[in-house]
Amino acid sequence: MMKKPAFLIAAAKSGGGKTTLTMGIMAALIRRGYDVQPFKCGPDFIDPTLHKLVTGNISYNLDLKMMGNECCKQTFHEKGRTHDVLVIEGVMGLFDGGVASSAELAKTLDISVVIVIDAQSSAESAVAVLKGFEVFDPSITLAGVIFNKIGSERHRRLIYDAVLTNSSVPVLGFMPRDAQFSIPERHLGLFMGDERPLSNESINQLAAAVEQHLDLETMLKSKVSLSAP
Repeated sequence: MMKKPAFLIAAAKSGGGKTTLTMGIMAALIRRGYDVQPFKCGPDFIDPTLHKLVTGNISYNLDLKMMGNECCKQTFHEKGRTHDVLVIEGVMGLFDGGVASSAELAKTLDISVVIVIDAQSSAESAVAVLKGFEVFDPSITLAGVIFNKIGSERHRRLIYDAVLTNSSVPVLGFMPRDAQFSIPERHLGLFMGDERPLSNESINQLAAAVEQHLDLETMLKSKVSLSAP
């Protein structure tokens, strides 16, 4: 068995900035010299192309419903062995999707979860959402929380103080609200990676923002045991 840094990035709901943050975290790790192996929970074919745009590596789907538990485990272990960091992007909200949810995949792979919470237009209530995720399924290990779309220092402080008194989940950072980090969309979803929805400059800016606002060191402490070949 070998241990590698690995985590699953999930969200409280769709549209909370999960894909953008996943790309930013991957890009920041690449800038640090890590070889990142991306994965996508579920059958989505768009997000993996965005992962490849950032990492240069093929992103593999892990779909419990179509592939089954053992095939997902085998794919994760085989594709992850030769890379430095393994990052899975979840699907929808953490517990959405029944047997094919991000939560079920995290439990199947015994991997920790980084939860992204959209804090736009809320403060202490965002921490109530976090608390719900903390207690809903105790078998899920939350490596930490990222509060997204923070509008001001006061906004950040209100949330941080509420976390200190109401939750034991580590705070991994607060990402500011910034439209330049949005991935363009159309009626069938996001643009695919080979359509270059984000320029290299935008990806570099996103990576720099992640470096500035998020705690990558704590994320990298989350490890998973991979079987030997």
